[in-house]
Amino acid sequence: MNNFIHKYQHAIGQINYTLFLVVIALLPFPQIFLRYACVAWIFTWLLEGRFCNKINIQDWQKMVPFLMFGGWYVWKIISGIWADNIDNYVWQLERYMTFGLIVPVGIWGVNEHYNWKQICKVLVISCIAAAGIYLFTLFWIYNQRVFNYDIGSVPLKKMTLEFFADKISYFKHRLFLCSVEITGIMSLLYIRKNIVQAHGIVKGRIMIALGLIVMVALILATGSRASIISGIALLTIWSLYKLPIRKVRYKIAFLLLACGIGLFALSQHPRMENFNYEQLFSIRKTNQIDNVRLNIWRTALDTSKDYSLYGLGAGQSFQYLQNKYIEQGLNRYHKFNSHNQYIEEWIELGIPGLIFFILAWLSLPYCTQKRAHKSAIMLVTLYALNMLTDCMFGRFDGIALWCVWMILIRLQSDAQSHQQTTGDTQ
Repeated sequence: MNNFIHKYQHAIGQINYTLFLVVIALLPFPQIFLRYACVAWIFTWLLEGRFCNKINIQDWQKMVPFLMFGGWYVWKIISGIWADNIDNYVWQLERYMTFGLIVPVGIWGVNEHYNWKQICKVLVISCIAAAGIYLFTLFWIYNQRVFNYDIGSVPLKKMTLEFFADKISYFKHRLFLCSVEITGIMSLLYIRKNIVQAHGIVKGRIMIALGLIVMVALILATGSRASIISGIALLTIWSLYKLPIRKVRYKIAFLLLACGIGLFALSQHPRMENFNYEQLFSIRKTNQIDNVRLNIWRTALDTSKDYSLYGLGAGQSFQYLQNKYIEQGLNRYHKFNSHNQYIEEWIELGIPGLIFFILAWLSLPYCTQKRAHKSAIMLVTLYALNMLTDCMFGRFDGIALWCVWMILIRLQSDAQSHQQTTGDTQ
C-alpha cells in the first residue's frame, strides 16, 4: 500500500513539474493560456500533498518573502472593511489570489524534479520562439505586398514601427512582454556555460549571441521605453556584480557601449519624437499635459489627501481615478488605471500599506543568500523601475512572472545549499 502511495505521489510530482514548465513556456504569450496553466499547476501541487510534510525550520529565511507577500495580500483582504465598491474589491482579490496561493509553495517547497537550470532553458527557448514569431509578423506587415497579404484598410503610410509595436500589444502588452524577454536574457546568461559545454565553444557562443540578438531586437522593436532603461540597468548589475579587478576596464568599456547603443535606439524610436523631458520635472504645475501618464500622476498626487492615511481599500483606485478625471475634464482617460504601482498601493492601502508593500518585495534580496542574491537584486530592480510607469501587478502577466522568479530564486538557493552540504559531507 505504501509503495502504491509513493508511486502515485511520484507521478503527481512529475505532472506538477511538467505543468510548471508549461507555465514558464507560456510567459511570453497571451495571458489567457497562462491563467489555466497556473491553476492546473497549483492544483497538482496541492494534490501532491507536500503541505502535509514537516516544515524545515532551517529554511525560515527563504520563506520570509513568500510570507511577506502573503501578509500584503491579507492586508488587502482586511481593507475590504472600508472599501465602498465591493465588486471591485472582490475582483482585485481574485486577481491577486496567486500571492496568497504561492505562500504554501514557498513554505513547503517543491519536489525533487524541479531543476532551475532546466527551467531557465525552457524560458530561453520560449522567449526566443516568441521573439521570432513577433519579429516575423513585423517583417510580414512591412512586406504585405510581397506576401500578397491584405491587412485591411490600414494605409501603407501608417505601416510604421510604432504601428507594429501597438499591434503586438493586442496580443501581449509591450511592457510585460519585454519584462519576460529580459528575464529570458538573464536565464540565457545563467546557462551560457552549459550551452558551451554541450555544443562546443564556437557553436555554443554563436547560439548564445543569436539568442541575445533576437530577444534584444524584439525589445527595441516594441519601443518600450521603460524596458529599454530597465534592461540597461540589469545589464549594469550583471556586469558589475562582484566585479574582478583585472577585468574592470573591459567591463566598463562594454557597459558604456551597451548603454550608448540602448539610449541611442531609445532616442531614435518614433515614440520619443513628441516626448517633452521638461514635463517630468513639473508634473503638478502643469494643468493640461499631453503625456497620458503624467496627467494621471498629477491627478492622483493633487488629491492625495483623500487616501493618504489608510487608503480607500483594495480595488478602489480605478473608480476613484475615473471620478477625478471627470472632475478635471479628462474624460478621454476613462479606461486608464494609475499606471504606477506605488501610486495604486498608496490610493488603496494608504501610507502604511505602501510601506508594507515596498518592504515585501525588498525582502526578496535581503533574505536571499549567495548565488541567488544576484537574481533577486535583478528581479527587484526590473520591477522597481517598471512599477514607476505601470501597474506591474495590475495584470496576471506581471503577477505570474514575479511568482515564478520567486520560486526560481528559491531553487537557486536550495541548489547551492545542497552543493555545500554535499561538499561538507565529502
